[in-house]
This record gives sequence, structure tokens and C-alpha cells, in this order.
Amino acid sequence: MRCRLPRLTLVIAALLSAALLHAVPAETSGEKKGEPLALVARSAILVDQASGRVLYQRNADQPFVPASLAKLMSLHIIYEKLADRSISRTDVVSLTAHAWADNQAPGSTLMNLGPGQIVTVEELMKGMAVASGNDAATALAEYVAGSTASFVRLMNEEAKFLGYTTTRFTDPAGVQEANRVSAREFADFCRRYIDQHPEALPELHSLREFEYPLAQNLPDRRRTPLVTKKQYNGNYLVWDDFGVDGLKTGHLDDENFTAAITARRGDMRLVVVLLGVPGHTLNEGARNRSADGMALLSYGFKNFTTVELDAPPVAPVRVWKGDSREVAMAPSGVVRITARKSELESLEYRVVLSAPVVAPIVKGQEIGALVYSSGTEEVGRIPLLATADVEAAGLLRRMWDSVVLGVSSIVGGAAAALR
Repeated sequence: MRCRLPRLTLVIAALLSAALLHAVPAETSGEKKGEPLALVARSAILVDQASGRVLYQRNADQPFVPASLAKLMSLHIIYEKLADRSISRTDVVSLTAHAWADNQAPGSTLMNLGPGQIVTVEELMKGMAVASGNDAATALAEYVAGSTASFVRLMNEEAKFLGYTTTRFTDPAGVQEANRVSAREFADFCRRYIDQHPEALPELHSLREFEYPLAQNLPDRRRTPLVTKKQYNGNYLVWDDFGVDGLKTGHLDDENFTAAITARRGDMRLVVVLLGVPGHTLNEGARNRSADGMALLSYGFKNFTTVELDAPPVAPVRVWKGDSREVAMAPSGVVRITARKSELESLEYRVVLSAPVVAPIVKGQEIGALVYSSGTEEVGRIPLLATADVEAAGLLRRMWDSVVLGVSSIVGGAAAALR
């Protein structure tokens, strides 16, 4: 099914969490369009938060060590535990020797935890997000799961549940070289993280500085001298007036500075992931990843816009083995896509079914998609949901439809079975 779009209404992007991640075909799509980006990152991706469309990519599927970007998955697990009330922000966490700053690996970024300190879950979350404290990651992992090994199992179970094949973690802080992510998978994770935990941006990732310990953190205020240390967010872009409000940076060695960055202009939000950024010093690496991040964000905001489309009419779809022969479909939400202005002039849509629709069908079940394209390039994909339940038919109809489906697949392939 293919037809011209109805009237377009231009709007600024809003979040559409059900939109599917779409990768443009060119490995360096910005360069393909004649707008080269002089990036130093070995792997990079720019993704529209609302639609999931990939606006630029370079070696986006190549595995890299994420370094402290792993802490975002750890924070995701913490937010999930807060949501199910397994823990609360005000819980006081007992620190084991494993979590003390003095017992972290040489060169670690630290919150500066010590024996007997009185520290809450919320303070540890800030220490992990802003100061990038490896000690804070250890403390929270032990508090939530009993040990870092058990917590890592939660991280990998979540990565598997989300469908990632490259992403794998071996510690909650990202200090080990065996941790792996790809830019594409991690950008998708960041989109999910922002959708599921929008409060994380204002309360953690956009904070410019963090002070610890404070007087209330000391085990004996009368005898323990208070030496408070102020630490600054490693994501330098949160200090600019560019709309950057997250997420996290990392550093493994001189060849692998990393960053996950998000920025908002009006209601339009973009996500950048950078891996394998070089830098001979900490300052040089931080400047390089900031420059790459700014270049990608500027490119995205300059060249793309988000439109809200009038929902097109969608014909009911054939249902097999059901007590009803068809079911109506509707978009999962407001139809929004992100595209170049030139692409909007030739925008078309089609309805796609990934497989024959077989009963039973539950209202709200995803059974197809509206796929928007300009020429040969797909620019947006909106899930189509069933608008009603369809129960399974009786035995004879189910048997007959099975025969028809089998013959259709042999004679005309899957496409014949969809009609």
C-alpha cells in the first residue's frame, strides 16, 4: 500500500517512545549528503530521540570498551529498583571495604567514600553520575544485589532483554577492558533510558558539580576533620548554553575517550554516542570528545526537522484462524518523523506487515507499521496496533486457514499470505 501524504503540519519533536530505531544505509550518512564532519572518534552515531532515526553514523556496529558509560546501565538498574520500591533514595547504604576509595584501582575516578561514612542512595547516584565514582558504583551494586558479580548479572540480563548482541558488562563501573558496547546499541539504550527515567537528566546528568563529603556524611563530626572536595561534570558541554543536559563521559586510555551526550532544542532531542576518541592527555581527550559531540549536535539541529503528520487512513488487515476475518489498525500515537526539508517534499508512506496476522489478537498488539520514506531512504517507522481483540476460530476454520497459509507460502511466498 503506497500513497502520497495528507497535509503536513510542522511541529517541534516530542518523545515517541514506541518508535523503532532506524539506521540510514550509508556508513557515514552526513558525508554522503555532502556535509562532511571532521570527527576524530573511531565510532560515532547521531540519533533522533523521538523517532529513533539515525542521522549520522561511523563504524556504529564496531565493538568498543565503554569505560564509564557502563555506569549508565548501572544507574538504569538502580532506577528500576527505585520504581519497584526495592530501595529508596533516602536509604542509608552500609559501605564495605570493597567500596572505599582507597581500595579502588589506581587512577580511578572517585566519590571519595571511606569507612563508616553515612551516605544515601541518592548521594551515591550523584557521585556515580557527576564524579563518575567507581567507589559509588561498587557501593550501589553491593547494596542492590549483594555483590558486584550479582549486579553485573542484572546488567547483562537487561542487555539481553533489550535485544543487544554486542553489549556486555563485566563490572558496574566500567573499569575493565572486557566490557563491550557498540555505538548503535548504546544509542538505543540511551533513548530507552531517557524515555523511562526522564528525571535522571535534571537530577543527575545535567548537574555541573558535586561536593562530598559533607558534615552529615562523617561518622563522628566532632573528631573527623571535614575535607569536602568539589568535583565537576566530565561532560563539558553541560556548561554551554547549547541545550546539553546529559548523559555521561568515560575514559579508558589515550585511544579511548567515550561519551554519550543528549541535547534538546525546544522539544527536539538528539542523542550522540562517541567511542574510541583519542587524546594524549585528559584535557585533550575531553576537548576532542566535546568537539565531536558539538559537531554532531550542530549537524543534526541544522539539517533536520521534526514534523507531525495527519494520521493516514489504514485499511483493516486480514486475520487468519480468527472468529473475525479482519481487524482494524491504528498508529501507536501521534505520527511524528524527523527528516530533511528536501525529504518532506517527496515523502510517501506504506503499510508493512512483518508476518501473517494470526488469531488470537489482543487489542493494542503491534501487528504492523507505517513506514515513511523519501525516494529509497526510510525516514520513519510508526507501529500499528490492533484496535480490537480477535479470538481464535473453531477447529475447522483454523485447519482450513492453515492449509491456505501453507499453500500461499509455497506459491507466492510470505507476501501472498499477507493479503
